[in-house]
Amino acid sequence: MTDYNKQNPNQSKAETLFSLLSAKFEWMAKIPTMQLPAKHAAILIGIIVVLLVWKSIAVSKVESDMVKRLENERVLITQQAREYADQQYVKEEERFGQVLSWAVRGELIRNNVDQIDQYLSEIVKMKDTERVVLIGDDGQLLVSTDKRLEETKGVEIYPKEILNLQKITLRSDVEGKKILVVPVMGLNKKIATVVVSYKQPRF
Repeated sequence: MTDYNKQNPNQSKAETLFSLLSAKFEWMAKIPTMQLPAKHAAILIGIIVVLLVWKSIAVSKVESDMVKRLENERVLITQQAREYADQQYVKEEERFGQVLSWAVRGELIRNNVDQIDQYLSEIVKMKDTERVVLIGDDGQLLVSTDKRLEETKGVEIYPKEILNLQKITLRSDVEGKKILVVPVMGLNKKIATVVVSYKQPRF
């Protein structure tokens, strides 16, 4: 033992000093065993990093899902509002067509074509209205706000399927135009048809 101490005097002194300090400070005695807690600390840090990354991914996914849900709800609300507006527009057009039908029928029964011409001339001044024509049940053009059509037959302007309609109808695409077809009913049968043509809005 003496020979070993003689060979390593510095190591012996270090061990003696460490023993004295360990006796005085308990925490120093635990230093040689601190490798295991260091591994635990590394594992804990790794777990914390994984949790932070997972949390970041989860939050990002929740935000993405919320954005998609809000966008879907916005599209749905916009579509519902548009459908409602379209329904209201069609109802207003039908009311307008009904009143126009009554007015034209009264004047047509009295054979007062000039008065009908005045009615239609006022209607064509309305926004986006392109022309208004009155076509007799026999297909003859009776009144037109477009004077270039005066020599044209009604069946040449609109097909029979339009002129044969028996109820007020709004068609969105007839030869690239939106039209309101207003049948004018007599006592027993249809006596004429008013067709109001509108300009299609530009998008």
